[in-house]
Amino acid sequence: MNITEQEKHIVSLFRKLPSEESQTKIVKAWCQTGRDVTNPQTNVSIDFYEESLTTIIERVGELKIKYEAYIALKELLINQFNNGNSYSDIMVTLYPDGNYEFKYWYDEERIYKQEYDVGMLRSKDFPHAMAKALVFYHLEDIKFRRKYNRIIMTFEVKEGEPFVDLYLINGRKQILPVYDAEKIEKYGDIISENTFNVKTWLKEHYENTNHGILKDIWKPWNKIVVSVPPSGYLNQLEDIHYYLDELELEKEFFLERY
Repeated sequence: MNITEQEKHIVSLFRKLPSEESQTKIVKAWCQTGRDVTNPQTNVSIDFYEESLTTIIERVGELKIKYEAYIALKELLINQFNNGNSYSDIMVTLYPDGNYEFKYWYDEERIYKQEYDVGMLRSKDFPHAMAKALVFYHLEDIKFRRKYNRIIMTFEVKEGEPFVDLYLINGRKQILPVYDAEKIEKYGDIISENTFNVKTWLKEHYENTNHGILKDIWKPWNKIVVSVPPSGYLNQLEDIHYYLDELELEKEFFLERY
């Protein structure tokens, strides 16, 4: 399907999505994507506006149609990319008489702001997300039943490689492994998958804050120690500790990020 045919197909889907009232007005569909539309993880958003672009029209229609429109838009943008045209935004104007117009452009400023906002949100949330995932999902997956006062999660990056260590402190202040040796064989696949995912997220957090989009506002670090209570909810002042080469960073460093 060439670009012209793709545009016609998208218009046919779009005309099924806005409210019936919008069929008598000029409607603009603003479609936005990220920096690399060829990445399977890159999404495409679709918002319908009245002609002035000041009011969003409530989107209705079958979920199947919305999904088809999403897929068609991504395929169109990838087709454009493969033809040497890199676009992040499309404005489709739908006229009541059946005519339509496509406008394409690349919005570096919007993309950077979105990447910055997402990077900041994920980085601020990293210790909290790991703690809640451990308590509410990972330990449940392996039928974890042992009572504990705290679980200590250590995240460290050494020579670019992520390392994760977990141990618990029980009611008698004994330090014990989170995963029982006798249960590791039974739950080995689950534990391995969880550990792999945590390392991936740790590497992303480290790269964003030390070398990526947040490097100018985030102090360098290479180790985080998180003390997780049974509730899974952290106290930002007491439970999160950032380090650089074993020297703990001041609390204000990460507290000002919240």
